[in-house]
Amino acid sequence: MKFFVKLEWSKLLDYLSENVVSDFVKQEVKQLLPNFDFEKACILQAQTSYLWNLIEKGERLDLVPLKSLKFLFLKAQKRSVFLPLELIQIKQWFTVLKRLSSILNNSPFSRLVEVYQGVMELEQQVLDRVLDYERKEIKDKASYQLYVIRKKIREALDLLYGKLDKLREHFFKKGYLQENLYTQKEGRYVLPVKVEFKNKVKGIFHGLSSSGATAFIEPVSIIGLSNELETLRHQEQREELKILKEVSQELFLKKDLFFELENLYLEFEVAWGKVNLGRAYRGIFPDLKPQGSLKVWQGIHPFLLLNQAKEKQVKAIRNDFFLEKGLLITGPNLGGKTVSLKTIGLICLMAQTGFLIPAERAEIPVFDKVFADIGDDQDIFQGESSFSSHLRGLKEILDQADSQTLVLLDEPGRGTDPEKGMALIAAVLEELLNRGVKVVVTTHSQFLKTLGLKIEGLKVATMEYNLQTKEPTYRLVYDVYGDSLAFELAKKIGIPERILDRAFEYLQNKEYWEWYKLWEKEFDRVKKLRESLEYKEKELEQRELQLNHKKEELEKHYAKQLELKFKEWERDFKKLIGKLSEKGIGKKGGAKEFEKFVAKVLKESHQEETIQEGDYVLIKGFNQKGKVIKIRDNLAEVLCGALRLEIPLERLSKVSLETHKLKSDYSQGFLSRPSTSPTSKENRRSVNLLGLTVDEALEAVEKELNRSFLEGVVEVYLVHGHGSGRLREAIQKHLKDHPLVKEFRFAEQSKGGTGVTVVFLEKNY
Repeated sequence: MKFFVKLEWSKLLDYLSENVVSDFVKQEVKQLLPNFDFEKACILQAQTSYLWNLIEKGERLDLVPLKSLKFLFLKAQKRSVFLPLELIQIKQWFTVLKRLSSILNNSPFSRLVEVYQGVMELEQQVLDRVLDYERKEIKDKASYQLYVIRKKIREALDLLYGKLDKLREHFFKKGYLQENLYTQKEGRYVLPVKVEFKNKVKGIFHGLSSSGATAFIEPVSIIGLSNELETLRHQEQREELKILKEVSQELFLKKDLFFELENLYLEFEVAWGKVNLGRAYRGIFPDLKPQGSLKVWQGIHPFLLLNQAKEKQVKAIRNDFFLEKGLLITGPNLGGKTVSLKTIGLICLMAQTGFLIPAERAEIPVFDKVFADIGDDQDIFQGESSFSSHLRGLKEILDQADSQTLVLLDEPGRGTDPEKGMALIAAVLEELLNRGVKVVVTTHSQFLKTLGLKIEGLKVATMEYNLQTKEPTYRLVYDVYGDSLAFELAKKIGIPERILDRAFEYLQNKEYWEWYKLWEKEFDRVKKLRESLEYKEKELEQRELQLNHKKEELEKHYAKQLELKFKEWERDFKKLIGKLSEKGIGKKGGAKEFEKFVAKVLKESHQEETIQEGDYVLIKGFNQKGKVIKIRDNLAEVLCGALRLEIPLERLSKVSLETHKLKSDYSQGFLSRPSTSPTSKENRRSVNLLGLTVDEALEAVEKELNRSFLEGVVEVYLVHGHGSGRLREAIQKHLKDHPLVKEFRFAEQSKGGTGVTVVFLEKNY
């Protein structure tokens, strides 16, 4: 558990507990341990993913706090009976599960529904039969005896209140009472008599007020009625206890099912809490795998995002984290090395325990063990030094680590002779990597950096530092060694210049300083190379635009020339008909003349290729490409993405397979922008559906989806507003199985939130 503490697992659980509602779930969440089993990891992710998709589609899963069934049964067992309030708390479970059962059927939580169905008959047959939920007591008609007893109690009370009212009025008019009322003392009805007149009112004395001015007297004329009422109350209690025992016995018979129900619901509410937490930082579900390399694109520590949202801090920096075997992270102090180390460790624990992770995309192996040596574990009471504490941790890691283990070491080897300490750490790293352990190490040591070059499987990276502004950028740069920049940081903090100059003199003759100069030179070279590549990429993009423009011009010219040729052939054919008619040429002669005409046309159009099944074609007028699936008569069935269209052959022109592949590869290859870049406005459409009926809105949506697909639009914003939610539900139901729709979700809050549905269309050819 100490390794999880170093990765701030308990703090993550604190955040999670804020996103669940039941007290017993909050308590269990605080004890939640990371999962280290691959199959269990897949199940946990499936549970969270199912609820995430429900909520993203607009399903409301507003939960109410529930009382622990195990706690309620334990209390009831001690007294052998459930109290009415406890039965009402059990009723709340039935109310919640009845609403959830339709949503969770055929889901990763289907067992929860099955167990609920095993106890659901108790709700109507037992609880609803005996409980009055509004008054929070047992119903009068829970049994015939109780009905009769309570009827007698009401009659006795009516008679008692009548007599008390008369006595109160009588004695108040005589001036014997402090106030014109009656009250209860120890369950008996009494009059507040002035102490000087207490002998004027016959009855039983029940004590004085705190001031001593009022005597509480039970009039003698109501003593019999009060005794009768008290007897009836005892009878009522005995009958209520009898009913509660019968009800409790019914519940105790299914105690095991109720306990299982709580365990299953605990899993459900924890998964629901993970979804709520994941929505706070807009996390994603990683691709889990039993083993292999770790890849996280644009990952970030979740606490940075959560604190940023609360405290409105400066935007946190995201980084790519790639780990094949080993990774050595270097860089300046306060540059983000330790944060990167913790981010990798916490993201792995989150991923394999069913949490969403703060990244754009990720492939994460499920580890059997995770070890972290971060910070100082020195124990002054045990007389243990910092270095010996780290050695003890390394010993534990070496005893247990294998090919399914992740090890995170933050500046290991500190606290002793630098060279000997680093030599020991280098040997430990080599041993771990030979076992197939995944290792991430941070260091300032030049000695370890140099040894790292010789250790097989250990890649290097550095936390970037802006040499111009003298500020860290917090970006992780791979295949580059970084310097600790101790002098720069000391200068920034305010260490005097004369001390820094003297330190520089000590360092000048060191081989290390020569290495640092070489590093600066190499860093500048890499920077210039990156700028050159970015410039060439822009040039290639511009060239692509020019080629596309030229291609469109050529296609237009070709279509125009083809149209002119058709008109020319039409004129020649009319002349041939006129010639045959004028000369009166017979059938055979006409056939020969027609053959000559056809031969001439074929000769002129020999370069035009016949469209066949399997060809890639361009649809004229839409500038869209597709694949010919079938040809019959003069119609071709063309597949454009997920859409099949029947189009006349004359509206198609053949496109070579090489040209089609070239355009596809060029637009999707390494020259293209990352898929995470914002979608351009040209590839978006917006449809205002406000004020339309459901039928009108669905017709408008269908037309817009077809038109957008043919025109290459990839995003369509459907503005339906909030209202009653009927229009939104109808639209999303229509989109669910639509052949052109790749996926859909609600827009970002700044773009309309749940009042706007964003549709992502399939790509066409």
